[in-house]
Amino acid sequence: MIESILLVILSVSTTVLSFLFIMQKNKNRELIKNTLEFLILQEEQGKMVKTDKEKANEDFLKFVSDSRDWAYSYIESVQEEINSFITLVGPDIEYLESYKPPIISEEATGRLIVGYKNIKSLLPEDYGKIDT
Repeated sequence: MIESILLVILSVSTTVLSFLFIMQKNKNRELIKNTLEFLILQEEQGKMVKTDKEKANEDFLKFVSDSRDWAYSYIESVQEEINSFITLVGPDIEYLESYKPPIISEEATGRLIVGYKNIKSLLPEDYGKIDT
């Protein structure tokens, strides 16, 4: 009789322990699944942040490149216009410097005016009006 009671107790204990083991195993699986989902979500968010930083860097580099191209273009046009001014009015200015005539010819005055306006057109309209 004692043997049967012990056998029943052993069976019930084994069944309860097996049930608890299976429940704990399922909880562990669920915990691992949730942890993996969290890590994957965190990695995706990290990639998005990294992508935003990379985009900002690319936009900044494009701005720098465009600014550099514009600056080179502006410098080139200014140098061409200054050279054109020197070629156009240089002889007249050298004549005025050497001989200091009281009256300047209309041709010389016209060339000086055209050269002056060409060089002035390179400056922005509000140049010199901005207070710093």
